[in-house]
Amino acid sequence: MKTKKPGKPRLPLRAFDIPVIILSLALTFLIARSVYSGNQGPALVVIRGPDSNWIYPLDAGVEQAVAGPLGETRVLVHSGRAFIVSSPCRGQTCVAAGGLSRNGQWTACLPNMVFVLIEGAGGEVDAFTW
Repeated sequence: MKTKKPGKPRLPLRAFDIPVIILSLALTFLIARSVYSGNQGPALVVIRGPDSNWIYPLDAGVEQAVAGPLGETRVLVHSGRAFIVSSPCRGQTCVAAGGLSRNGQWTACLPNMVFVLIEGAGGEVDAFTW
């Protein structure tokens, strides 16, 4: 009785496999380049209150008062960062959150209905999901 020696199973490549692999690698490279490319425009601070919205460049020197149901929340945009510096809410979690400087970062004073968000290309990529 003849026994076969165990070996590696061989997966043959077909004629269409090589162009598909090359196209997939090129597409992956182009997507990665567009995601991780440098600055694509100025970063903006978006401040949303119950009745109004404000948009400022992240490098602006501005303090914006936002009226909410509990009173006035003050948002400071200074030196490339945005902060909630004071708010009438009890927990003060929004004030303790500190400064925002990168695309996608946000903070909110939920009791006073104030939301602060960084949009645009400024800063580094904070996360990548597929």
